[in-house]
Amino acid sequence: MSNFFTKTNKDMKYIFKKSSSLSKKEKRRKKRGIAAVIGLLLVFLQLVISGLFLFEIFKLNILPTKYLIMMLIVLILILLYNFTSQFTRAHYFGKILSVLMSAVLVFGYLVGSKVNWAFGNITNIKIQTDVVDVIVLSNDSAQSISDTLSYSYGYNSTIENDLSNKAIEEINNKYKTTLNTSKYLNWNDLTEALYSGEIKAMLMTEAMRSSISEEDETFSSQTRVVEQIKITSTTTVQSGTKKASGEPFILYISGNDGYGAISDVGRSDVNILAVVNPETRQVLLISTPRDYYITISDARGNTGLDKLTHAGNAGIQYSIDALADLYGVTADYFIKVNFDGCVKIVDALGGITINSTVEFTNGYNAAPARYHFVVGPNECDGDMTLAFVREREAFATGDFQRGKNQQAAIAAMIDKATSPAILTNYASVLDAATEVMYTNMPSSMITDLIKDQLSDSTAWNVQSYSVSGRTQTNRCTVYGLTASTVVPDYDTVNIAIKLINRVYNGEVFDVDTYVEGLENPTEASDAVN
Repeated sequence: MSNFFTKTNKDMKYIFKKSSSLSKKEKRRKKRGIAAVIGLLLVFLQLVISGLFLFEIFKLNILPTKYLIMMLIVLILILLYNFTSQFTRAHYFGKILSVLMSAVLVFGYLVGSKVNWAFGNITNIKIQTDVVDVIVLSNDSAQSISDTLSYSYGYNSTIENDLSNKAIEEINNKYKTTLNTSKYLNWNDLTEALYSGEIKAMLMTEAMRSSISEEDETFSSQTRVVEQIKITSTTTVQSGTKKASGEPFILYISGNDGYGAISDVGRSDVNILAVVNPETRQVLLISTPRDYYITISDARGNTGLDKLTHAGNAGIQYSIDALADLYGVTADYFIKVNFDGCVKIVDALGGITINSTVEFTNGYNAAPARYHFVVGPNECDGDMTLAFVREREAFATGDFQRGKNQQAAIAAMIDKATSPAILTNYASVLDAATEVMYTNMPSSMITDLIKDQLSDSTAWNVQSYSVSGRTQTNRCTVYGLTASTVVPDYDTVNIAIKLINRVYNGEVFDVDTYVEGLENPTEASDAVN
């Protein structure tokens, strides 16, 4: 090898000499010298790209130490081979290998950069979008806000005073006008004023309009939205305190009933507490019906009995607080995803396999297309999954079965996301996630979980439980509505609390067997494996 080094060093002396002054032998030496320089430049480029690639990999911090060491050894050995080959007859192969390695490392660097960027966007998204509707009677001739500038407007000053005033200010500024407005203390007075002609237009957030339309067919049929005003402010999602590696934690999964850009506010149709114990590899999904009649609060400080779904109108933290009051445990982190998110993430995963406990065909309200689901495994793409988790009218138990279906879909997503197949879709999943979901889980916590999964491929034991209750019409005191609610069955709530504590304390058990044991004490001893 030393002879090759010496020979190559001598060959390089001819690089800058004119070919016309060289003999045939010297010209050959010049070509070898140029080839060596090109090879060394390619190796140097490979070294630089390797450094950039390793920087992103170390920054990402998802590879277990054993895999990281193996990767470093392989990169160093290939780099050394490509370098030394430039002084041997194998220099052509070394050049080709160096180019191929550089291409692979560039691709890896770009993927790593994208993943790091995605983590930053998922965990530090700046969001706050409220949609205020301008509503008129369905037979009104107005087609846009400009047609309503001479109308008298009304709004609920008790519930939506701040947002309504911001919408009024935006209309006044945009159209260089001053709206004639009236304040009302509750929704009944406001809607009656519109019906009677006392006012000709009303302001109401889209979240509240959806809630009222769901409960009041008269309002739904006799009114329409002429235009929407988006009120956007920026806020940074503050990361939760990182839990120690292996320590159990609770993740609140909120499904927003919207499409398009994800927002901090809006009704939450999916309310699931995922209790995760990394040591025992157990995940317990506790589902709470959206219409659960419990204590909630709003952004103005009003507190009272209302539907759980309405808590989200003030922001995701208010949903977390309502569930904390119900179960006595506060979620460490949250993850929020909207309808678009369900479709895009499942498609990015390459589809999921959902095990359904019931056979049904979804209706139009769940999805435009009809899908038939069978008992057992169902191969679902994003649109089919959305139909599965939204359907409730096909079931006698309505929202209770929908909650179970949502748990089944989440279990299927966890199963796919923790399988080796995720490696081929990792970047696309994160790319989809940045658009339609956000979380306050620290990115370092996410990478630790990924690293743990790569180190230990043991399957997670995902189990679920749904609390129940009875349907009853009640006054929703915080948002001033009379609506169909679900009055909690506190026996099931107490069972949920026990299940949460058992998973949190590291006990390994089967949920169904344990619950049966509570109902039949003589069989309780069979609950623990």
